[in-house]
Amino acid sequence: MERATLLARLDRLAAMRGDPVKGLPETAWAEALEEVEEEALLRAAIKAVRDLLIADWAVARRDDERPQKALESAEAWLSARTPDNLAAAKAAAKACTAARNERFGYEHRVPQAARAVAWAVGAKDRAHIYEALASVEEELLARIALTSEYERAPEMRRALVDILRGQLAPAPVVEASPESLGDRPAVPYSAEGHFELGQKLIHKKFGDVVVTSVGETWIEVELSDASKKRLAHKP
Repeated sequence: MERATLLARLDRLAAMRGDPVKGLPETAWAEALEEVEEEALLRAAIKAVRDLLIADWAVARRDDERPQKALESAEAWLSARTPDNLAAAKAAAKACTAARNERFGYEHRVPQAARAVAWAVGAKDRAHIYEALASVEEELLARIALTSEYERAPEMRRALVDILRGQLAPAPVVEASPESLGDRPAVPYSAEGHFELGQKLIHKKFGDVVVTSVGETWIEVELSDASKKRLAHKP
């Protein structure tokens, strides 16, 4: 799928009206992402579950790493698709079923999402991946419901879509050429700023630097000794 097409579909997902409790149905995720390469989609689902759900679970359930192990088992299988890794993923999925049942009614969607990721390993179709994405949104909506912050519902979907966008359609990296550097005056660097290819910056630690590569949320700069550093910037 072309990047522009995928970005348009992700934008539509972010803008769609979903159920205030459950969010978008699995079918909506499936329709938008059906042409995405399966391994890339599974890796994106793993990142979404880990980044958006696992941190809070890890704090509240320090002694229960079943969701984390399910994600790790899926990654292990993606790295080496062996029968042992497949069996480990299925075992991790079953362990998440137990975790889900123990926490049903509160936080159960965290192991539910991780279980779906593990079940997706070696599956005949992508249904479990879409289940994982839907479970992530449903859990995020449940969290804001606890504090009655219902106005943040669109923000929850955007957080999920942003991860998919970053994983599946990252901004192309543009390498600098001598002609692109120009002779513009240097400006102070700030992680809150937005910078362009060839721009000269003044960094508090590194001194005078030049932007040689630009990503969506980062820039690479060249120091006076010709070494390079990666810094944050705003899209």
